[in-house]
Amino acid sequence: MKKISKWIKVTLLGTAVVVILGSLAVYGLVNKRPTPPSVAADSRPYQWNKVELGEQVRSSDGSKYHLLTRTGENRNWIIFFSGGGVSWDAQSAAHPIKIMNFLTGKDAGNYFANIPFYLLNLLGGMTDTEHADNPFKEWNVVYIPYSTGDFHIGSRKAEYTKEDGSPFTMNYNGRSNVESSLEWIYAHVDNPEKLLIAGESAGGFGSSFWAGAIAEHYKEAQIYQYSDSSFLYSDKWPDIIDKEWQADFAENFGYPAQADLIGAAFQGNRRKLPENAVLLQSYSLYDEVLISFQNRINGEDGPLDLQMINTWSQQMRESVRQLDSSLPNYYYYLTDDGRNPQTGTTSHTFATRDVFYTTKQDGIRLVDWLDDIVNKQSMYSVGHEFIEQTGEE
Repeated sequence: MKKISKWIKVTLLGTAVVVILGSLAVYGLVNKRPTPPSVAADSRPYQWNKVELGEQVRSSDGSKYHLLTRTGENRNWIIFFSGGGVSWDAQSAAHPIKIMNFLTGKDAGNYFANIPFYLLNLLGGMTDTEHADNPFKEWNVVYIPYSTGDFHIGSRKAEYTKEDGSPFTMNYNGRSNVESSLEWIYAHVDNPEKLLIAGESAGGFGSSFWAGAIAEHYKEAQIYQYSDSSFLYSDKWPDIIDKEWQADFAENFGYPAQADLIGAAFQGNRRKLPENAVLLQSYSLYDEVLISFQNRINGEDGPLDLQMINTWSQQMRESVRQLDSSLPNYYYYLTDDGRNPQTGTTSHTFATRDVFYTTKQDGIRLVDWLDDIVNKQSMYSVGHEFIEQTGEE
């Protein structure tokens, strides 16, 4: 459990002071009722707007859910699916992420049960319009928050019991939240030139699951689907998805859930997306957070060791290898940049963090790789040597 706090440390420690001192200002900013940005003649670019979506949306704890949007200055759009952990059974559902748990040294938790009031403080990387190197700073953005623990696809109100015997309700409401978000998007995002359907961690799964439906609505757009740090291998996925979350996965997305869930999604998308759609993945080679989650989902508690780290890394690389050998227009970025010499692990996610600009592999920054592919139509992968390696390291 302690290992999972690594991602929380990365995302929350740097914002703790900002949260404490600036939470009231941020709360006021995101809670003012916005004018929908794509239809407002006087809407100023680069300001986040909160969009209410009606009665069908809610977070896992039953609290309100909303969409975030921001206009840019061109015809390109990013639809970004947020990450934020996962719930796979009653025990994991009983432990949502709480900032006070982290600040007081307790277990950080497994997933966001509601939309954090400090969310905007966590959005950097490709969503940072003030960074001079951001190749997407003039793009329009729709940000789909994640607060249901179900990879944006669940459709179940589960009645659980905590360890102390008290009951609680878990709303696996990801599907309804996304469908309501897409209704708003389809009504307000008209005829984009390029459309980047992206997500990180749990949101990388969500973006891959929903990419086919989104692309079907925007047949004239050039489609890019990008999943950042989204590999979790488990034979339990079919049961979790269809029994725990009641997502009716095969019926809704057109292919069965498999142990390599993200690999199955990318294979399925190749059959559903336009022929010229571009499929993208990025991975940190020894991702501590993903390894910890995968072990616990598979019932392997305890501290990480070298065997666990290498097992996950080899499984991830084999997934990338298979996709690379079988899918046209598929490109990857693999890196061991920043590997901790003490733990042997690397950090988690790039897309909305400052490491989006600083991560480098084989002399190529991740931001430049994504810019080259999406904006300059220069297609290539980075980290070839890693999918050629086998065995322990």
